[in-house]
Amino acid sequence: MSEPYLEKTATEPLPEVVLEQRSRFSLVWLIPLVALAIGAWLAYKTYSEQGPTITITFNTAEGLEAGKTKLKYKNVEFGQVDHITLNEDLSQVIVTAKLVKGAERYLTDKTRFWVERARVSAGQVSGLSTLFAGAYIAIDPVTEGQRAYAFKGLETPPPITADTPGSRFTLRAAELGSLDIGSPVYFRAIKVGQVTSYRLANNGQDVEIKIFINAPHDQLVHADTRFWNASGLDVTLDASGVKIDTASVVSLMIGGVAFETPVSLETGQPAEPSTVFQLYPNRQSIKEGSYVRKSYWLLHFTSSVRGLTVGAPVEYRGIRIGQVIDIKLELDLNEVIARIPVLIEIESDRLRWIGNAPDYDNEREFKKFQKHLWNQLVAKGLRAQLKTGNLLTGALIVDLDVYPDAPAQTIVWGKSYPELPTVPTSLEEIRNVLTRILEKLQRLPLEEIGEDLRKSLASLRQTAAETEKLTRTLNTSALPEVTATLDRLQKTLAAAEKSLQAGEKTLITAEETLAKDSPLQRETQRTLKELSAAARSFRLLMDYLERHPEALIQGKTR
Repeated sequence: MSEPYLEKTATEPLPEVVLEQRSRFSLVWLIPLVALAIGAWLAYKTYSEQGPTITITFNTAEGLEAGKTKLKYKNVEFGQVDHITLNEDLSQVIVTAKLVKGAERYLTDKTRFWVERARVSAGQVSGLSTLFAGAYIAIDPVTEGQRAYAFKGLETPPPITADTPGSRFTLRAAELGSLDIGSPVYFRAIKVGQVTSYRLANNGQDVEIKIFINAPHDQLVHADTRFWNASGLDVTLDASGVKIDTASVVSLMIGGVAFETPVSLETGQPAEPSTVFQLYPNRQSIKEGSYVRKSYWLLHFTSSVRGLTVGAPVEYRGIRIGQVIDIKLELDLNEVIARIPVLIEIESDRLRWIGNAPDYDNEREFKKFQKHLWNQLVAKGLRAQLKTGNLLTGALIVDLDVYPDAPAQTIVWGKSYPELPTVPTSLEEIRNVLTRILEKLQRLPLEEIGEDLRKSLASLRQTAAETEKLTRTLNTSALPEVTATLDRLQKTLAAAEKSLQAGEKTLITAEETLAKDSPLQRETQRTLKELSAAARSFRLLMDYLERHPEALIQGKTR
């Protein structure tokens, strides 16, 4: 049966294959396409919602933790730390952080980052909330500037953020003193700003201090505003007592700056930001700094200058007119003598001119007038002298005064600085007088004088002994005779008095007979009066001799 079948199939033609066109798209392929679209959309959404990635360099990663530490601005989350690594030399840590969407516009070269931790410093306490929530990286965004993605983090928070309204100014001072970043700035004892930074000036001599004054107080700063260092205590000791001035207790610890704007008829305009001002050491020096015209003089003192310091006042009869600028010790090799030159500064603007005042604008004429004036003053006795300015500290001052009796001297104009003549101090004058007295005493022949005194005393003792002996002799021998003589004198006086009385009666009788205006009568009356006066004097003498019989030998004592 198989063979006929084979034969039959071999002779019959095979059916023709017909190819049908079928669709190449299948619904099964929609599944991966949809999945791909969803993945692409998710990837785009994730990328579009993801903020920029930045790197921040810090000295230490204290308080930071990858995946947990946040970046915040005004306590609003701004991003998160992704990972933390060390740089190649292990000197710093590199913090990589991912920020929120839209943060890229705030990433400029002026944007600042710092780690906010709990900090306690003089005058302020900050970051206490981090004790419970942990440290975070704070950001101070600035939109102005060039785009940046790598930053150098600050180790301490900036004193002023970019969104704080106000103005920045620069102060120039000889030294920083006790000022520091964060030191307050005061206006009439009210805090209106603070110190933001400081650095050494380009000239290497001054210090530039940056300050920030909050609005609207920054409008109080004008071109003529004056700043001074208000750190510590300003103690003044004068005739009225002790005066203590300080801006605040905080300024005692961390220093401070104060300023004032002088009142004038002209309405000043607020100063431009970044204006440079001079920072004076204290408030008193502001007034001193207003004296522009100054002259320098050289003084030579022969006495000790212990207690005289640079900055010591120069006064004229108690009124300050300048200060000491420099004190040196120089050795003259030609004369082999040491000298102490003292350079002083006299502020001519302190003097009030009466009469024909000089022309200040003409420097040549003013110097000519000044030279003539000082020559006249020195000719009248103007001299410089060291005086004690404070009895407690022994500080010395330079005092100018007129000494009319001083030896004639002139100003030496030929040196680098004109030299004013000086006079010794009061103590030095007393010492010189005592020295001269001692020298005279040393020249006296004290031994000869002593020998003469001894001889004189011996002679006096001998004379006293002889006088005592004579007195005893008079008391024993001469006194009875003197007494008898006095008795006889008294009897004689009594008889004389009786004779005078009889004569007076006779004259009265004669007067009755003679003419009243006759010369004989007048002469007789004058003679009787003289006799009466002589009798009275003789009686007084007798009374005195009776009381002092030794007067006959020794004479009347005075």
